[in-house]
Amino acid sequence: MTISKRKSIAVAAILLLAGLMMSFLSPEWTVRRYIFLHGQLVTSVTTAVHKTGYTDVSYGELYVADGYIDRATGDEVDTFYLKRLGPFWYVSTAGSGP
Repeated sequence: MTISKRKSIAVAAILLLAGLMMSFLSPEWTVRRYIFLHGQLVTSVTTAVHKTGYTDVSYGELYVADGYIDRATGDEVDTFYLKRLGPFWYVSTAGSGP
C-alpha cells in the first residue's frame, strides 16, 4: 500500500494545524509560538520559560523567557505578559522589563 503525495501533504497540514492549536492551550507553548513566529526557530525550542507569579490587571500574567534576542533591535526580550481567553492563551505584550 502506497501513500499518495496528496495524502501525505494533507496529513502534514493536519499535524501542523493541530500543533498550532495545541500551542494556544499552554502559556509556555504560547511564548514558544511567539518566538517561533518571530523567526527564532531553534530558540523557540531551547529557551526556558518561567512563570513569575505576578499578575497585572491590564497586561495579564507575567512569564520570563531566557535567551530570546530580537533580531530587529538586538535587545533581549525576556518579559512576556499573557492573557487567557477561555481555554486559549495569547501574548498581550512582550518586552525587556516588567
